[in-house]
Amino acid sequence: MSCITVRGCVIGQGRPKVILPIVEETEQAVLAQGQAFAQLAADCIEFRADWFAGWRDAAALSRCLTGLRAVLGDKLLLVTLRTQAEGGRANAAFPEYAAFCRRVWESGCADLVDIEFFTAGAGLPGLIAQAHAHGTAVVCSSHDFAKTPSQAEMTARLCAMQAAGADLPKLAVMPQSRRDVLALLAATAEMAERHPETPVITMSMGALGAVSRICGEAMGSAMTFASAGKASAPGQIELDVLAPILDRLSLA
Repeated sequence: MSCITVRGCVIGQGRPKVILPIVEETEQAVLAQGQAFAQLAADCIEFRADWFAGWRDAAALSRCLTGLRAVLGDKLLLVTLRTQAEGGRANAAFPEYAAFCRRVWESGCADLVDIEFFTAGAGLPGLIAQAHAHGTAVVCSSHDFAKTPSQAEMTARLCAMQAAGADLPKLAVMPQSRRDVLALLAATAEMAERHPETPVITMSMGALGAVSRICGEAMGSAMTFASAGKASAPGQIELDVLAPILDRLSLA
């Protein structure tokens, strides 16, 4: 599996990098959470802008991004507007969604931006190219909160993200059985072994899929999400529990 380096952080090498999500509604709460998270042993902070009441307000968004960049120091900042279709709170059609993404990379504050695979559709390669032109890396994401697709479908989706230019293809699915968890892990290993052009981020959600959040180094997922308070998806493990497990399982 190849690596990418963002703000000095090598993603795709060694212990999975840990992402902590901020899920707050006000600018004050977002910045307070960012300041608190900056002191924790996480590699990346995700600003879930769909929780932020002012995400449609360009000035409010700019203040929030600028403030986060200041309090986070050298930690990576990932900005995500999760739509309702992908399990989030934002009711945004493609034009508004694309305009939000452009405001993020034009701010110069974000290290990474999340672009949804199905929401972007045919516009995905163009959005990725614009992000790259502004020096912003792209996490391209797809979520299924109802089921786990076949291994073939999961790998095909991740490969399509790679083909569109994504730096970090991401897939999150919901297991209905143990075999679903194994299918997600098999798709992850297949990407690492047969399609190593980029690192990938994968997870099987919920309690049943929690094992997928801790075995990324062995199976091929380069980043994992933890929680430190509010979780942004089912099955996220508390940071103080997850970090020692990742250390113990490290292959280094």
